[in-house]
Amino acid sequence: MQIVISPWARTMRNGKANPKNYPYWKAVVEKLKKQDIHIIQIGRAGEKIIEGVGEMITDSPLEELERLIDKSDTWIAVDNFLQHLITSKPGVVIWALSDPLIFGYPQNTNILISRGWLKPRQFDIWEVEEFNPKAFPKPDQVVEEVMKLIKKGKDDKTNSIS
Repeated sequence: MQIVISPWARTMRNGKANPKNYPYWKAVVEKLKKQDIHIIQIGRAGEKIIEGVGEMITDSPLEELERLIDKSDTWIAVDNFLQHLITSKPGVVIWALSDPLIFGYPQNTNILISRGWLKPRQFDIWEVEEFNPKAFPKPDQVVEEVMKLIKKGKDDKTNSIS
């Protein structure tokens, strides 16, 4: 099995941590590796590589990213470009302060632990928001949703063959 992760949102202009960036990637990667899943991280050159990923691919053209994800079982991202690019294969999107009812897509598994954490002005600039790790779902929930998507994908393939 293989999944793609896109762990980071754009770099903030003020140098602060982007409040969209999931703080528990290392634990998610460890748990997925125990399920014998090969993890490919995508991103830009210079971005932090999550400890334990199988490989890192940087600065790929969008067409190559689409092909990579098409060959993978699923993908995981924070609220970043990937969910807007990949509409042909469902993935898991991790939310905290931005509203998946506004910015998400219904074919994806959108994980939000509480609407109480949503920023009040959804279209305001991100530099005014503070990073808050409490606003994010725990790693077990993310891994559980990934495994459900992988199982559903395998079931769908089996059903389409029969």
